[in-house]
Amino acid sequence: MQRCYWSVGLNVSCCFLCYPSVSFRRYEHMISPYPVEQQQHHSTCLPFSLESAASADVTTTKCGSTQPTKSIMAPANCQPGHILQVLQGSSQQQLMSQPAAEDSQETLPPAKQQLSGAASAAATESEDDSWTSGQPVSSPGYEEFEDGDAWDPNGPLPQYCTNCTARLHVPECSDCGHSSEQDSKLFDSFDSCGSGSHAAPAAGSKPVSSAAGWPIIIWDDNMLLHEEGKAVPHPERPDRLRAVIARLARNGLTGRCQRVGARTATKSELLRVHTQEHLHRLRLFCSGAVPALSMPSDTYINQHTLHCAALAAGSAAEAAVQVVRGEAAHGAAIIRPPGHHAESNTAMGFCFFNNAAVAARAAQVAGAQRVLILDWDVHHGNGTQHIFEQDPSVLYVSLHRYDRGSFYPGTGASEEVGDGRGEGYTVNVPWDAGNMRNGDYMAAMQQVILPIAREFLPSLIIISAGFDAAEGDPIGGCLLTPDCFGAMTAQLMAVAPTVLLLEGGYNLSATATSTEACLRVLLGEQPTYPAACPSPFGWLAIQAAKKAHCRYWSCLAGAYPQLIGHQHSLQQQLRLAGAAGYGATAAAQQFEQDNNEEQEWENEEGEEYEAEEGYEVCERAGEETEGFEDNGVEGT
Repeated sequence: MQRCYWSVGLNVSCCFLCYPSVSFRRYEHMISPYPVEQQQHHSTCLPFSLESAASADVTTTKCGSTQPTKSIMAPANCQPGHILQVLQGSSQQQLMSQPAAEDSQETLPPAKQQLSGAASAAATESEDDSWTSGQPVSSPGYEEFEDGDAWDPNGPLPQYCTNCTARLHVPECSDCGHSSEQDSKLFDSFDSCGSGSHAAPAAGSKPVSSAAGWPIIIWDDNMLLHEEGKAVPHPERPDRLRAVIARLARNGLTGRCQRVGARTATKSELLRVHTQEHLHRLRLFCSGAVPALSMPSDTYINQHTLHCAALAAGSAAEAAVQVVRGEAAHGAAIIRPPGHHAESNTAMGFCFFNNAAVAARAAQVAGAQRVLILDWDVHHGNGTQHIFEQDPSVLYVSLHRYDRGSFYPGTGASEEVGDGRGEGYTVNVPWDAGNMRNGDYMAAMQQVILPIAREFLPSLIIISAGFDAAEGDPIGGCLLTPDCFGAMTAQLMAVAPTVLLLEGGYNLSATATSTEACLRVLLGEQPTYPAACPSPFGWLAIQAAKKAHCRYWSCLAGAYPQLIGHQHSLQQQLRLAGAAGYGATAAAQQFEQDNNEEQEWENEEGEEYEAEEGYEVCERAGEETEGFEDNGVEGT
């Protein structure tokens, strides 16, 4: 049964320039929320196109509540431009009065006591410059079940799989095989972990390195407060952190690490990566001072979101700094919300602050000269790439599904190599199909990533560790096992000290077991190495990455065959893979129909172009007009 995750952050009856599909999104395929030609605009614009919004429904909830959510609603008599007038009125001063960037020691404090009454809708900044000023004003709302299945409001509430969020019709999930009777096993031992700042390693445990000390681990229960709270569960939910920590504690791994207290990021740490407008806008949204109309439909927000996002970013920075200073051999930050989609001025894709970017800049301030960020989340980290695309001191490498630009967020082609001084320091290995396996990732590591990493000589490696490429994930559509994640971690640790940051991963058991595999490697255990045998699609992506970077890295010089580009049909690329010894007959047959449809579309587009340019057949002369040759190439 296919299922949809519909609009979860807001319901708006109009479309904005940056989010043409703002009203709903189908998370099953995570299609890009904006066309390719708008991606450059999207990464830099201020999402405040509010003139066309006459009303909006912004989802908020009291965290932990199972009651229907309440919403911030625009007034019933709201006219176009009314909300913009609100921004230009009492909130305009808030937007323009930015905090001082020099105050590097000021942190984002925890959420204050909830505000009440209509006055909080126009709340101004407090003297202590709190970034989480309270709960948004809510009007009575209702729960909208948008699963696509009919629901009787007088009947029982629909049930969803705790492990993967699929709709349940029987106790055992048809998507992941999880039984509702096993729900308690996902989270047992979580409560016994405690939320204290520090915990000593278990007696008898051995450190990874006596010189560097124990590997550190950071998490905080306050990150659970970022929650949508609807009866239809959002993929990025607090249970993700609960399940991971519970498994690590149950198997004794948290006791073998040095527990370090989480902290919120300082303003200066955030402003090295994000704009003041972005920080200030998130504060207004979380406080309820203005409706969060410009938030993309995949990203919900509540009164605790800003604090949780700052806690995740600060914890990532703390892990990186301690490893750079030699206080720990390696580190892991089990954090949420994730961060790699967050642009310098835009929240999107469940992400608010770019945790990996904040950690990389903090590491450089602490003394790291060069930082490598490896992003193996199934989605491309558009935010991380754009933040560092002109910086040669940070090498960004991504393994992700691309599907010829149709997989969310639609960025990350192999030809995207960075700009200016950073040209060559962005490495993308984009898969053009789902069902990618261990062999594809291991081959990419051996043939592309590790050779470049050794030549780059990083002082620190940060892993954007999304586990939505794991087998069983409801969004990723890939087939990686925990052994593969553990093996990649071990290969990177051999290059430089490594810090692992949790990103995506929406099958709870798969995310927890994959995180466990990585942490065991950080603790010094030897992983199992899968064979590096790529599929036809994997081989093509690896060769494309080699071709794009052979002129920047001597380790790749002459290491690729002559490839045709993405503009050619997939059938041609698969034939090339077959000629190179990677049997692609089955894959070619599977995609033959898609390629035929693509060719038909190209032919129709060509005919329309010819008509627009005035090319037409001269029937009387029986020949084509001047300037149009038989081979279909425009003449000079």
